[in-house]
Amino acid sequence: MSCWYGGGEAACSVTVCSQGPRRWSQRNSPLGRTSSRLTTARWRRSSSYHPSEMLLVVCPNLCLDRVVVVRGFAPGRVQRAESVEELASGKGLNVARAARALGLHVGVVGMVGDGPAAQSILRGARAHGVRLHAIRVVGPVRVCTLIIDPGQPETVINEPGPEVGTREVGRLQRRVRTALKGALAVVLAGSLPPGVPPSLYAEVIRQAPGIPTILDATGEALRLGLAARPFVVKVNQLELQEVAGRSLETLHDVGQAASQLLPSVGGGVLITLGARGALLSTTGGSWHIVPPEVERVNTIGAGDSLTAGLVAGMIRGLPLLEATRLGMAAAAADVATLLPGKVDPSTVDRLAPEVGVEVL
Repeated sequence: MSCWYGGGEAACSVTVCSQGPRRWSQRNSPLGRTSSRLTTARWRRSSSYHPSEMLLVVCPNLCLDRVVVVRGFAPGRVQRAESVEELASGKGLNVARAARALGLHVGVVGMVGDGPAAQSILRGARAHGVRLHAIRVVGPVRVCTLIIDPGQPETVINEPGPEVGTREVGRLQRRVRTALKGALAVVLAGSLPPGVPPSLYAEVIRQAPGIPTILDATGEALRLGLAARPFVVKVNQLELQEVAGRSLETLHDVGQAASQLLPSVGGGVLITLGARGALLSTTGGSWHIVPPEVERVNTIGAGDSLTAGLVAGMIRGLPLLEATRLGMAAAAADVATLLPGKVDPSTVDRLAPEVGVEVL
């Protein structure tokens, strides 16, 4: 697979100073100066860890995933599950799990209900090395059922989360403000529970000047978040259509709609395209990120692993396009596994050189 590289994209780097504050800078950097051989081992060697969390993930609507494998699944029939697994989840926890596997220290701020399922979420986060700052709310934990028929489209049943009161919202906001002090990057991911104002993500973005924020949201939370100007906004093609208010049939259509969002971001607009990969748009140009070929097992959570690889590359000082390539390698590694947000660094290393980049 041939890869085309273009210069002049908005690159980004982090400098960590032991005697001073963090410094986030952007510069125009020809991609020719960046090696195409990108490995997770090199990421880990290339920077030291911050004493607190390197990555803060804000994911208010935590859940417990039940991943049910049913071969030959069809509605309206009695069928037997081949396997059932439970996993602490929500978009943000998927991001955190993948980012931790890629070598980052990660903290997550979110909300969980009560009962045994809440303990499963807490234990699951600990088991994957993720520090979870959980705001407890009254009500059952949200359980999402994923029905997987390998090689076929997935079926997802999302339960609503518990109603959140103003007191719990205030606790969440205070916890986020505290956690921001130790963050080199912030990911804002997923839906908001009932009772949480749609302005939450926008508020966090405004509270984090100088810290790159990656926004992955929908609806009003996305609209308000864009008004606060995140560094990167990541949405899928259908979500971009809702923002653009028109059908986007071709890659050219997607690129045009993405470029219209550039005044609302500090770095880039990243549009996921399912099996076709992703499109990255910056003030320096637009690129089609072509995924490597892998055997599909479960695509749910692949976009979250893309976010994890993206932010891992950003924190390591890679230009935004190269960081997106790493994200695509992580997404492909995730697609080849059953559980969302499950990536193997050695697989990411193997797939990274196979990610194609086409200039648009």
